[in-house]
Amino acid sequence: MPRPSLFRRAALALTLALPLLSGLSAPLPAQALDLFGDEFRTVDDVLAYNRGHGVRFLDRQGRFIGSIGETYGDTLTLEKLPKHLIQALIAKEDRRYLEHDGIDFQGLARALAVAVTSGRFSQGGSTLTQQTMKLIFLNRYNRWSRKAYELYSASDFEEQLGKKNVLYLYLNRAYFGFGAYGVDAAARVFFGKPAGKLSLKESAMLIGALPAPSRLNPFADLEKAEAKAALVLDAMADAGFITERTAEQTKRQRPMLAAANKAAVLSTGHFRETAKARFDRFAADRYGGNLPGPTFTARTTLDRDLQAAALRSVEATVKRHAKSLGGAEVALVALDGDGAILAMIGGRDAAARRDHFNRALQARRQPGSAFKLFVFLAALERGLTPDSRVDGSRMEFTDGRAIRNFDNRYPSSLTLADAFAHSTNTASARLTRGHAEEVAAAARRLGVESPLEPDLGLALGVSEVSLLEITQAYAAVANGGSKVDGYLFQRIGDPAGRTIYSYTPPKAERAIDPQTAATLKFMLGEVMRDGTGKTARLPAALAKRGAGGKTGTTNDYRDAWFIGFADGVAGRGLTVGVWVGNDGNTPMKGVTGGSVPAEIWRRFMVEAARVKG
Repeated sequence: MPRPSLFRRAALALTLALPLLSGLSAPLPAQALDLFGDEFRTVDDVLAYNRGHGVRFLDRQGRFIGSIGETYGDTLTLEKLPKHLIQALIAKEDRRYLEHDGIDFQGLARALAVAVTSGRFSQGGSTLTQQTMKLIFLNRYNRWSRKAYELYSASDFEEQLGKKNVLYLYLNRAYFGFGAYGVDAAARVFFGKPAGKLSLKESAMLIGALPAPSRLNPFADLEKAEAKAALVLDAMADAGFITERTAEQTKRQRPMLAAANKAAVLSTGHFRETAKARFDRFAADRYGGNLPGPTFTARTTLDRDLQAAALRSVEATVKRHAKSLGGAEVALVALDGDGAILAMIGGRDAAARRDHFNRALQARRQPGSAFKLFVFLAALERGLTPDSRVDGSRMEFTDGRAIRNFDNRYPSSLTLADAFAHSTNTASARLTRGHAEEVAAAARRLGVESPLEPDLGLALGVSEVSLLEITQAYAAVANGGSKVDGYLFQRIGDPAGRTIYSYTPPKAERAIDPQTAATLKFMLGEVMRDGTGKTARLPAALAKRGAGGKTGTTNDYRDAWFIGFADGVAGRGLTVGVWVGNDGNTPMKGVTGGSVPAEIWRRFMVEAARVKG
């Protein structure tokens, strides 16, 4: 690369110097100059200043599934941290830390010289003292104002605190990636251990991630994290903290990452965002804008093993049907009998890094024949039985449009059970005609809150619903008739560990007569045994406990559903809903409820039984 011209180098020097000089004329943040005035009496007052708030999420068994916002681990003194961690920080970030008084003028001169000769700012020259000031006081200021403040007050900052406390503040406030603020949170997230037990290699990886923690942490890119750790180890050897032999030996060690933490974080993005939104509403009601302390802990209903099983089931099925699915989305929700949400996938980008739309809760789509649950429930409540004869012959809407059956069969007489199992639209329409209000009322009783038009369209599932609300309805059938309201939290603890919320089951609300629920369960079982849901049929050992479900497919293959239950799986049993479709409501290539969604459902139930019994 050609050297920059003399004019450009001179301009660059002025560009660096003038904003710093002009920045000094701006009012300085009082906190950066008067650390131990009324607001700051101890170093821990400084540590607590300007911290954001966050929530650490645990699964139903207390295992980490991720965090949102600023979440911290234990606050640790330097004496409780490995010596090599502190040495790694100094060697990599500020080699002359023990020699300067807050400003490293040699480092500044070197950074300016490199900038002038190369034509770009490639070295910052910031000391750990300056970086600590930025973390706590100056992160909202623009680059040049911040540099001016740092240069003006870093020496006073360090003089009042002492070098040891600067390191204490830095290590307990720095961001390390994946929502981990402070070295203890980082050690627990990435390595599943407290910071006091970090190995030399682990310490090097954490320090290596500091320049760009979102990209360089070992979960985001292990290869880059290893490369950065190697640079840290070389710096430590060069500084005399370790020998070159130790550095080379340590480079060859394989880090023991907390892989389950990574998998949980990457698979629960939509769930966490939904849980955080509900936590925010709860916190606003309880605290207003005055949250006490930075890190809350929420034990959720999610089961980390079942979430992983759900993700494996979706990924394997999507891969197998890639040609017909194209870019179609997938959503899944799994409930136990009282409504605890045990697994949730809101879309194929499970990490929700770019996609924040949770299709399991937020999408409203036509359920097609999955809505027939309510049509046939209303029929049973009118006195019909599975053996009652119904008419499935050809039929038209009042506007003359023909009502079509998917199998193109139009029997003049079939049993109620057969009409349900084979999803006969004409029979369903006749059962709805004159009884649309009853069908809508049945859906309301079972928890469907989306708007419903009480007309013949209910028979074909044209009123849009969410996956969660219709899965709740099926769960009510599976549990014997008690209404189900999905919930996300078991317990929420404040930063001091006090319980501020604990889930209390509501008084059981009977939505269906137990005998009617049992009859519906039998009919749902027939769908899987001899109807449109054969693909979802479970192995005999699982099926004998009791299982059933219903398919749903809308016009032109725009939506495909399978919703069903399996008794005895993962304890007391599961009810799982699966939806597949395109966000833009465009057609898929022949995907029906009895194909991809039923296959995902079956894979998940088998996996759930394997991991949970």
